[in-house]
Amino acid sequence: MKKDFLQVEVSKDYPEFRLTANLTVGEGEFFSLVGPSGCGKTTLLRLIAGLLQPDEGRIILAGRDLTTVPVAERRIGFVFQDYALFPHLTVEENIEYGLKVRRLPAVRRRERVQAMLTVFAITALAGRRVQELSGGERQRVALARALAPEPLLLLLDE
Repeated sequence: MKKDFLQVEVSKDYPEFRLTANLTVGEGEFFSLVGPSGCGKTTLLRLIAGLLQPDEGRIILAGRDLTTVPVAERRIGFVFQDYALFPHLTVEENIEYGLKVRRLPAVRRRERVQAMLTVFAITALAGRRVQELSGGERQRVALARALAPEPLLLLLDE
């Protein structure tokens, strides 16, 4: 039996509905949320990531209660549906952003950025601004940025 890696028991109230979620994901497992548009999939991901706070419940990742832990300390990578890249920054700067937020030393940041540029075959794009990229290139940059800090959990919104 696999060890529980992510446990979510949360509720979030809105004027028109209440989102209630109860799920457990085992260590090393992949999990997909499916449902019609507007059913709360993105809201649940935002709750897990810490971008929204639940009205009730808790979120436990790798044995640690994250319910009140700040976003930067959660060790969760998030690729947003619209990628949420910074258009005024270069590809390299976008990938480095989360590493700076987590206060990694400059040498370690450089290593991680270079590794991500190589892994995602975007080294040639390093100095380009995000607004100059195709949709597929933006998607790779967003994924590289999310994985650069070596998260325990990766959330992908569509």
